[in-house]
Amino acid sequence: MFLRVGREDLKVSLKDAGTIIFYSGISFFAPIILTILLDKNPDNLIAFAVSALGLFTIGYFLKNNIIVKKETETKHALLSIVLVWIIFCFFAAMPFILIMKIDLLTAFFEAMSALTTTGLTQLTDILDFMPKSLLFWRNFLGWIGGIGIVLMAFIGLITTYSKTTKLLSAEGRGDQLKENLKTSVGKISIIYVSLTIVGIILLMLAGQNLWEATNYSMTAISTNGMEISTAGLAQTSNNWSPIGANNYWTNIILIVIMVCGATSFALHYFFLKKRQWNAYYKDPEFRMMLLIGLGGTLLVATKLGIMTSLFHSFAALTGGGIALISIDHIIAWDDFVKIILIGIMIIGGSAGSTTGGIKVSRFIVFCKSIYWKMKQSILPDGSYFKRSFNEQQITNQQIKEINQFILLWVLFLFIGTLVLTMHGYDLGNALFEVTSAQSNVGLSAGITSPTMPIGIELMLIINMFVGRLEIIPIMASIGLILNLRQKRN
Repeated sequence: MFLRVGREDLKVSLKDAGTIIFYSGISFFAPIILTILLDKNPDNLIAFAVSALGLFTIGYFLKNNIIVKKETETKHALLSIVLVWIIFCFFAAMPFILIMKIDLLTAFFEAMSALTTTGLTQLTDILDFMPKSLLFWRNFLGWIGGIGIVLMAFIGLITTYSKTTKLLSAEGRGDQLKENLKTSVGKISIIYVSLTIVGIILLMLAGQNLWEATNYSMTAISTNGMEISTAGLAQTSNNWSPIGANNYWTNIILIVIMVCGATSFALHYFFLKKRQWNAYYKDPEFRMMLLIGLGGTLLVATKLGIMTSLFHSFAALTGGGIALISIDHIIAWDDFVKIILIGIMIIGGSAGSTTGGIKVSRFIVFCKSIYWKMKQSILPDGSYFKRSFNEQQITNQQIKEINQFILLWVLFLFIGTLVLTMHGYDLGNALFEVTSAQSNVGLSAGITSPTMPIGIELMLIINMFVGRLEIIPIMASIGLILNLRQKRN
């Protein structure tokens, strides 16, 4: 799990990270343009410009002043991912500090939550006072974080197994994608943008204005869940409210967009670009994801009602995290509802999508591995039976890697829950909040707030980070630090 690396490896990772950081500064142009058009506030413009300049400067220095003697390998890329996310999050947090005058840790929490497509926020009480450029920036961070995760999964940098990931093995079609990686990545990016635009159009047809539709489409397809107002979708003062929870067309459209975001983008690719019209129907991961969402809906329907159950089951499963009701209502849910949604959040959506959780494909293989183990124990020694998933042979090594991943994932979940209960929160709400953070969902039981202790704030940042990067890059970074310290000693 830990990678053995030296100083030269660190230099390669820093140089590669610098290149990505430099070009990621371009993302600040969107809020800068929005500031000019909507805010018309020079202080806001300066805040985004200074943040972008800092990112460009760090990136330029790293990519142009580090001399390397090695070619980039997977271990270097894993380390670069961690460096890029930490450094980018720091500068992405700067506008929150400069514009809203909040502290660094709270701003970093907000940026990390957005970029990891989690959606938890400590700024609920001040959303109505934020300039539109900053509200857009939160959702735009989630949007670029979503496509970034899809592309990293596509390239293979954040997966712990090969044949069972949907992105590069859908019925053996992974070779088609690998033949021209650059072209395929470009096409997947086009699909991501196209789904966002379609979402905007549908939400506008359902009654939202351009501002609402753009932000909700971005936050739904990236399964981010950031709101653009304190009330959000929970505003139900009028049955005709275009953005409110009583607009069933808006709710259904958002569910569809969240499901699209939580579906393997390989399936979108083969359906839209390769004209494989039965791609979704034949995919066992997609079918299982829908069954889990509908199953969760039926289990909690008697407690919450059909629409509320349907919406929140899929918001939990896909990691969309958008809520139809206020946090006070979520806090009031009984333990049965929370347990069901915790289980759904842990499973998550498809591999190679914008969602979090352990992923449906891992869950299926994990369940199958238990069955295979039981079957093996009752068969005569030397007996053989086929072990496969999605028409792909599953090896003992792949099962081992999946089980190790799930074990580590649950370990971080346990640590986070322990920290929250240590601060006095009850077990049910603590587990719900940590699961939401680590599964990158964003539904909150009220623990995430401006007044939460620093220890919880730090722990939830770690849970969000670990859940988004799927542990392996984190372990690689820890291995780097330990290895460098050993060499220094």
